[in-house]
Amino acid sequence: MNIQLSISLLASDRIDTLKKCLDSIIPLLRELNSELIIVSTGHDPAVLELAGKYTPHIIPFTWCDDFSKARNAGLKRASGEWFLFLDDDEWFEDAEEIIRFFKSGEYKAFHSATYIQRNYSDWSGRTYTDVRVGRMCRLKPETKFIYAIHENLSPFDLPQKCLTAYVHHYGYVEKSQLRSDRNLPLLLKRFEDDPTPQACMQISLEYYNKEDCQNALEYCRLSLSLLENKNRTNTYALWLQIHLPVLLSATGQKEAALTEGEQLLKTSSVPEVGEAHLYAILAELCHDVKEYEKGLRNTLEFHKKIKYLEKHPEKAERQTGGTITFETAKERTLKVLTAGLHCAAALDETAQMQEFLTWFPWEKEGELRTHYSSLENWKQEYPLLKKAILKGYHLLDTDNPYVTLQKALYAEENQEPKAIENYFEICSENCPDGFICQLIELAERNNISLSSFADRLSMETWDKCAQEMAEQTEISDMPERLRRLCLLMPDHPLFTRKAEQYFLEKQLTRGIVEGPKLLELLGKYCECIRNEASVLYHPAILSRPDFYALPSRYKFAFIMEKLLGHLETGNIMDCIALLKKALHIYPQMSTAIIRLSDYMEEALKEPVQPASEEFAALGGQVKQMLMGLVENGQWPEAYGVTEQLTALLPEDLEILRLKQLILTHL
Repeated sequence: MNIQLSISLLASDRIDTLKKCLDSIIPLLRELNSELIIVSTGHDPAVLELAGKYTPHIIPFTWCDDFSKARNAGLKRASGEWFLFLDDDEWFEDAEEIIRFFKSGEYKAFHSATYIQRNYSDWSGRTYTDVRVGRMCRLKPETKFIYAIHENLSPFDLPQKCLTAYVHHYGYVEKSQLRSDRNLPLLLKRFEDDPTPQACMQISLEYYNKEDCQNALEYCRLSLSLLENKNRTNTYALWLQIHLPVLLSATGQKEAALTEGEQLLKTSSVPEVGEAHLYAILAELCHDVKEYEKGLRNTLEFHKKIKYLEKHPEKAERQTGGTITFETAKERTLKVLTAGLHCAAALDETAQMQEFLTWFPWEKEGELRTHYSSLENWKQEYPLLKKAILKGYHLLDTDNPYVTLQKALYAEENQEPKAIENYFEICSENCPDGFICQLIELAERNNISLSSFADRLSMETWDKCAQEMAEQTEISDMPERLRRLCLLMPDHPLFTRKAEQYFLEKQLTRGIVEGPKLLELLGKYCECIRNEASVLYHPAILSRPDFYALPSRYKFAFIMEKLLGHLETGNIMDCIALLKKALHIYPQMSTAIIRLSDYMEEALKEPVQPASEEFAALGGQVKQMLMGLVENGQWPEAYGVTEQLTALLPEDLEILRLKQLILTHL
């Protein structure tokens, strides 16, 4: 009896994915007259043991940096009418379509077949690119693999069956740099021996993966020149045509990228999928170089082309070039529409702007979540169009949470209190990430209770929100804002105390507070921390201020309590050691510590030498902290520290030099 299908699998030492791959092949082995040949290039005995459970056909192969030689080792042992090859890091989601292809006899009418390789870019499995790959063909005496890297089956003849079956592939999630380091020397050697457009394109791709855009651009142009006398609509040309403007833009030549992209659309036989990609790239480039009218036209052309391809799926299916597919064109939609919004706003085309908003896939909240910040930037960039922008959201028929928040803001613009409360309640049940503070501000401005909303928040979420509120609130406005928060969420004292902590921290580290006012704020800060701690921790734990599990902020506050007690009794000398300890535990409060040390030094009526040495040592510690702030580019914080350090260590030239550096960056 004839074998219909030979399946050849190249296996290294990836035993974790090998089992998934082998299990996905079981239906093919069970339902078809088929054989599995495993070419083993690894050294792990466990891999051989696992492989032996699925097939007797195992071929040891010593790796020699040549994928075709390894593949051909399996091909030589194949005896089926058709041949299919796989890697050990990919597996079929469902092989039923392939089974039907052979069982029905349909395979007799074709010479080759393709299916989808789903390449994931992260381990969550939510972000991926589908690429059509040619991995199945009729087995002929002349069939062989060619090229040491990015190997191809040859001949791969027509007619060709396009299957919708797909394999999962996580091989691109990690180690892309290492893979490019491995692939490039092989590809460059291949190009030296046989300068084909395909090899040239693959070299460009590997340089692109290494973020070496200059070399990628050079080989992209070279490959296109090699294709000039060939059919420019082949898959390699499609990839190159799309990436030429991308690479030019990546090397900083945005105007040249725009010109090249426009020229390709005019003079090259770019298929519709390629046109969609080019219109998307040009729309974003036009926004970047402020060619707003062109940007508007390219956004409209992109949308038109996507709609056309949706009505002609047979064209969308055929027109692929590596990662250039109809699906990857659609993935550009959100960025293109956002660029279009900017162009329309810059031209004061409010009607077009509002139409673009209707084209967003608002029902796909998961996809949109990462684009909300871009939409916020657009809204903030055009404050004079705020009402028109909010009206555009108001007219949308969707319950998307981000849009709901914009509808609430539109109702506020129009002074409609009932509508504001209604939208607030809807949005509070599903507030998009990063917009909690906006929702709280809306409640504050309109005197809406925050109690039920606060019930839904975790302490971790509120902690981030309280930090953001402190950053956004002017020091002079903090007392009034805290009062409002206490009124709007009376049943959540832990939340309001947390906000008060961050407000006080900002006042202590960025405000100009000295002398008695400094001691007053530190006292309030310690009291606030102590009140929170008494709710969250057992008294036995709080009786041990150095307990390792306590947050650093708590330990700092407990040290400050002790220090303030010493200051009340005039025991200043014992405070210096506590200041050092506090600085080590919670360096975020270094500015407050420096000011406190200044206050203590003033309080010493007749300072003795040991005290001066202690202060100098403390100044040295703070100086190290300043170095860390400078290294991390935290210029405003660093400036606040230098102001105090120059008083503490006035003769230190390095501090004066650092201060000048900081001022330059500020």
